[in-house]
Amino acid sequence: MLHFTCDVCGQPLRDERYVAHIEVRPAFDPNEVTESDLDDDHLQQVAQLLENTDGSTESSADADQHTFRFDFCRECLDRYVTDPLGRESWRRLNFSEN
Repeated sequence: MLHFTCDVCGQPLRDERYVAHIEVRPAFDPNEVTESDLDDDHLQQVAQLLENTDGSTESSADADQHTFRFDFCRECLDRYVTDPLGRESWRRLNFSEN
Protein backbone atom coordinates (compact mmCIF):
# COMPACT_ATOMS: atom_id res chain seq x y z
CA MET A 1 0.00 0.00 0.00
CA LEU A 2 1.29 3.45 -0.89
CA HIS A 3 1.72 6.05 1.83
CA PHE A 4 1.79 9.75 1.00
CA THR A 5 2.99 12.70 3.05
CA CYS A 6 2.52 16.41 2.43
CA ASP A 7 5.60 17.78 0.69
CA VAL A 8 5.31 21.03 2.65
CA CYS A 9 4.51 20.13 6.26
CA GLY A 10 5.33 16.40 6.22
CA GLN A 11 2.07 15.19 7.76
CA PRO A 12 0.74 11.82 6.53
CA LEU A 13 -1.96 12.11 3.89
CA ARG A 14 -4.88 9.72 4.12
CA ASP A 15 -8.20 10.37 2.41
CA GLU A 16 -7.76 13.94 1.24
CA ARG A 17 -4.69 14.52 -0.93
CA TYR A 18 -3.97 17.18 -3.56
CA VAL A 19 -1.34 17.01 -6.30
CA ALA A 20 0.34 19.88 -8.16
CA HIS A 21 2.21 19.27 -11.40
CA ILE A 22 4.57 22.02 -12.52
CA GLU A 23 6.22 22.12 -15.93
CA VAL A 24 9.11 24.46 -16.66
CA ARG A 25 10.21 24.85 -20.28
CA PRO A 26 11.63 27.50 -22.57
CA ALA A 27 9.05 29.98 -23.82
CA PHE A 28 8.46 30.10 -27.54
CA ASP A 29 7.14 33.24 -29.14
CA PRO A 30 6.63 32.66 -32.86
CA ASN A 31 8.19 35.26 -35.07
CA GLU A 32 6.41 36.99 -37.89
CA VAL A 33 6.81 35.17 -41.22
CA THR A 34 8.31 37.33 -43.97
CA GLU A 35 8.74 36.85 -47.72
CA SER A 36 12.40 35.96 -47.26
CA ASP A 37 11.40 33.16 -44.86
CA LEU A 38 9.25 31.65 -47.59
CA ASP A 39 12.11 31.84 -50.10
CA ASP A 40 14.58 29.97 -47.86
CA ASP A 41 15.38 26.33 -48.61
CA HIS A 42 14.23 24.79 -45.33
CA LEU A 43 14.87 21.27 -46.54
CA GLN A 44 18.54 22.11 -46.95
CA GLN A 45 18.63 23.66 -43.45
CA VAL A 46 17.07 20.54 -41.92
CA ALA A 47 19.58 18.34 -43.75
CA GLN A 48 22.46 20.42 -42.37
CA LEU A 49 21.07 20.21 -38.83
CA LEU A 50 20.74 16.44 -39.09
CA GLU A 51 24.27 16.18 -40.44
CA ASN A 52 25.65 18.20 -37.53
CA THR A 53 23.97 16.17 -34.77
CA ASP A 54 26.04 13.73 -32.79
CA GLY A 55 23.31 11.09 -32.67
CA SER A 56 22.01 11.99 -29.23
CA THR A 57 18.26 12.27 -28.88
CA GLU A 58 18.28 15.02 -26.26
CA SER A 59 18.13 18.56 -27.61
CA SER A 60 19.09 21.70 -25.72
CA ALA A 61 15.39 22.50 -25.40
CA ASP A 62 14.83 19.12 -23.71
CA ALA A 63 17.64 19.84 -21.27
CA ASP A 64 15.85 23.03 -20.21
CA GLN A 65 12.56 21.22 -19.51
CA HIS A 66 11.78 20.22 -15.94
CA THR A 67 8.68 18.71 -14.35
CA PHE A 68 7.81 18.63 -10.67
CA ARG A 69 5.08 16.88 -8.69
CA PHE A 70 4.06 17.85 -5.16
CA ASP A 71 1.53 16.31 -2.75
CA PHE A 72 -0.36 18.69 -0.45
CA CYS A 73 -2.64 18.45 2.55
CA ARG A 74 -5.67 20.78 2.49
CA GLU A 75 -4.05 23.51 4.63
CA CYS A 76 -0.83 23.61 2.59
CA LEU A 77 -2.83 23.54 -0.65
CA ASP A 78 -4.78 26.62 0.45
CA ARG A 79 -1.54 28.47 1.21
CA TYR A 80 0.02 27.34 -2.09
CA VAL A 81 -2.96 28.38 -4.21
CA THR A 82 -3.07 31.78 -2.51
CA ASP A 83 0.67 32.43 -2.96
CA PRO A 84 2.22 29.87 -5.38
CA LEU A 85 5.60 31.65 -5.61
CA GLY A 86 5.90 32.26 -1.87
CA ARG A 87 6.26 36.02 -2.26
CA GLU A 88 4.18 36.85 0.79
CA SER A 89 6.17 34.51 3.03
CA TRP A 90 9.38 36.38 2.14
CA ARG A 91 7.78 39.72 3.02
CA ARG A 92 6.83 38.41 6.46
CA LEU A 93 10.44 37.71 7.41
CA ASN A 94 11.84 40.33 9.75
CA PHE A 95 15.58 40.83 9.50
CA SER A 96 17.50 42.86 12.06
CA GLU A 97 19.14 46.15 11.11
CA ASN A 98 22.67 44.93 12.00
